[in-house]
Amino acid sequence: MAVKGYICSSKTKRRIYQVAADLFLRDGFQNTTLNDIAKAADVSTGTLYRYYPSKGDFLMEIGKNSVDHLKAYAQSLPEDMPVREAVLAILLEDISGTQKIFFSSEDADEDVTELQANDIRLAYSYEIYASRDHLDTELATRAELVSIYAAVIQRAKEEGELTGSFDSRTFSQIIVAIFFQELDKGMYRYDYPYELKFREKLDILFEGRVHKAEASE
Repeated sequence: MAVKGYICSSKTKRRIYQVAADLFLRDGFQNTTLNDIAKAADVSTGTLYRYYPSKGDFLMEIGKNSVDHLKAYAQSLPEDMPVREAVLAILLEDISGTQKIFFSSEDADEDVTELQANDIRLAYSYEIYASRDHLDTELATRAELVSIYAAVIQRAKEEGELTGSFDSRTFSQIIVAIFFQELDKGMYRYDYPYELKFREKLDILFEGRVHKAEASE
C-alpha cells in the first residue's frame, strides 16, 4: 500500500516565513525558537519542520524569495528603458527587499531593533557557510541573480544598445559581485548611499559599451 505523501502549501510556507521574519526582527534571531514561530503562525511544530527543519533554513529562504521577486520585477520594466538604468533599477529593488528583512522600520525603538537587526545579519552571514546544503543554496541563488541580469544585458546587445565583444553572463557576474560588495559595506548602516555607489561602479562597467545613440539623448 502506497504511503500518501504530505502536500506542502506554498501559501502556508510564505505565511510561516513572514511570521518568522517578523519575530526575528522583533525579538532577535537567537532569542526566537521554532516553537515561538509555530505558535505565532498557528501551525503545529510538525508542520513547521516539514517546511523549515531549522532556523537557518528561514534565512536561506531570503535569497530564494528575492530571486523570485526580481525575476518578475525585471520583466515588468519598460522595454525601451536604457540598459544601465534597468540594471540600476534591479539592483535598487534587490536592496529595498533586503532592507525590509534586515532593518526595522524607522519609527521603531532604534536601540532595541538595531540590536535585533544586527543579530539577523550576523546569523545570515554565518548560515551561508553552516552546511554544504546552505552553501549550495546560496551559490544557486547567486547564479539565478546572474541569469536575471544576463537576460537584460543580452537583450541590450541584440538591440545594439551595447557594443563590443563580451560575454553577457560574465558581465552579469560582475554586476552581482558589485551588489554583494556594496551590500556588505552598507549592511549595518541605515543611511548607506547605495544608489550613488551603484551608479559610480556601473558608469565604469558600462564605459565604452553603451551605444552612442543613448549618450546623445
